[in-house]
Amino acid sequence: MVAKKKSMQKRLDSIDKRISRIEKEEKNIEKEEKRVEGKIEAVVKSEQNIEKTILKLGRFNFKKKHLVEFTRASAGAFLGVGIGRGLIGLDNIAKNLAWLNVIGILFFILFISSLLVYRDEKKHMPKVGASVLAQRLFFIYLISVSIEFISLLLFNVQYDSTETLIKIIIVGSYTAMASAITFSLAE
Repeated sequence: MVAKKKSMQKRLDSIDKRISRIEKEEKNIEKEEKRVEGKIEAVVKSEQNIEKTILKLGRFNFKKKHLVEFTRASAGAFLGVGIGRGLIGLDNIAKNLAWLNVIGILFFILFISSLLVYRDEKKHMPKVGASVLAQRLFFIYLISVSIEFISLLLFNVQYDSTETLIKIIIVGSYTAMASAITFSLAE
């Protein structure tokens, strides 16, 4: 009987030790949960700051993230335009290219850019849909073409006709788009 009591007491002591370890572990888990919840709240606040609407026009909301992407893409496009003008003389190339080649260059840059944007956006696409790819690509291409047009004025590029101007803009948008995509995908 005494041996049974000692055995029973050892089991109870062992159970008490396990319970105290479990209680300590629960306290540690609760502390960790509070720390994680604090981090989640900080991330949510940061996302809300990024998602902050700057301008609202009808259904379109121009958010802070759009402004950042616009700034990055513009900087990249200016860099690309400068490189294109300086290194390969896109103006002379565009004047001598056939329209088939110009359209081929346009499709090539849009295809490569769409692959890069897809790679960057594929984790968000199930939530927002595939239209985000086209929207972002259009947005960046519009910036690139605009910067290319502005650069034509700034670099005082001479062109003989409207056809040549359009060719110069499309061919020049190649380097502008490449740099704009690179800058806008940077985090």
